[in-house]
Amino acid sequence: MNLIKQFLIVTIVSLVTLKFSDIAFGYFQSQTVSSGLAKGTGRAIVMRELNPNQSASIRPNNNYMKDVENLDQINYEIKIDENGFILNGNDIEKNPDIKILFLGGSTTETLYVPEKSRFPSVVERTLRSNLKETVNVLNGGVSGNNSMHSLFIFLAKGIPLQPQYVVLMHNINDFALLSKTESYWIGPKSRAVIVETNGGNFKTIEDSSRNIFFNLIKNAKNFLAPNLYTYLRPRLFADATFYRDEFEGYSKNYSDLNIDLMKEQFRSSITSFVKLSKAWNIKPILMTQGNRIDPDFEYFLKWAERHQRGKMTPEEFSTLYSAMNEITREVASKENITLIDLDALIPKSNKFIYDTIHLNETGSILMGEIVSAALLDLIKTNK
Repeated sequence: MNLIKQFLIVTIVSLVTLKFSDIAFGYFQSQTVSSGLAKGTGRAIVMRELNPNQSASIRPNNNYMKDVENLDQINYEIKIDENGFILNGNDIEKNPDIKILFLGGSTTETLYVPEKSRFPSVVERTLRSNLKETVNVLNGGVSGNNSMHSLFIFLAKGIPLQPQYVVLMHNINDFALLSKTESYWIGPKSRAVIVETNGGNFKTIEDSSRNIFFNLIKNAKNFLAPNLYTYLRPRLFADATFYRDEFEGYSKNYSDLNIDLMKEQFRSSITSFVKLSKAWNIKPILMTQGNRIDPDFEYFLKWAERHQRGKMTPEEFSTLYSAMNEITREVASKENITLIDLDALIPKSNKFIYDTIHLNETGSILMGEIVSAALLDLIKTNK
């Protein structure tokens, strides 16, 4: 027994000594010039994607339903393929003649729409029935993504799939970030472009602002019961708000906003997407965003008052949002590429849009028909 006790003591002392030595070595090494440079271990570019090979049934909770019009509160099925793209519920063609990739935020993702009514699914079936070629459509929409996130997704996993066409639709998420920070590289953790890594865990500067007790409890939860927490939280607190403003500390009043800089950031981002697509011989298509953002609509006035909290008037919000759709039109014209102007083509009605920007089933089907018609014309022209 004494031998075992001595062995444990020696082992523990050795491990503690090794750890302290390593910490000391790291400190003193940082104060001197090293003969070698560490690479690729401290920071990473965020690729905000849906985790591959998963499926879920999601349902808007009661609190969500209080803020919408004309949305069915039912279960919506979603399945993700091995590349992190949303499956369309249609048969998948092997080695298709045509691949089309859609990139965007929640308005492309269309989670609260039945699987086969999501507009990429409608587009896939429509093109297959009207073309002799085989067609696969990929839905790369992710809630919260802005055009910079889509640019990274396209570069990292879109280009290797060699699509013939790539379609980008962004506005509101770029608007949300740029109207607070005027930069894609400044923002909260949820919108980060670059993060620090620590043993596989991501963190940003925002983390340091949290108090020590909060981080202790969070880390204990993540270590002891991450799976139970993930399972139980939405079931026990389905209608709890747990609201925390992700842009806390970043918000700007309209009068303090550098509007020209904000517009230039957005213009540069989507122009980068177009240039990158052309460099890889993939035809880019830009889409404006259908919406009900109009100060003449009572619903939008209530939405703006609730969510903008005095930072912008409804008129200011609407004018700036419209300006960003206009930038999309300008870039498409300048780069001589196809534009699908959903802002003009989708009626600004709760028959199609259940809040300010998100399509319900009827709206998604209509969008699928509009996009299909434009793509059919483009594909036939390119033959």
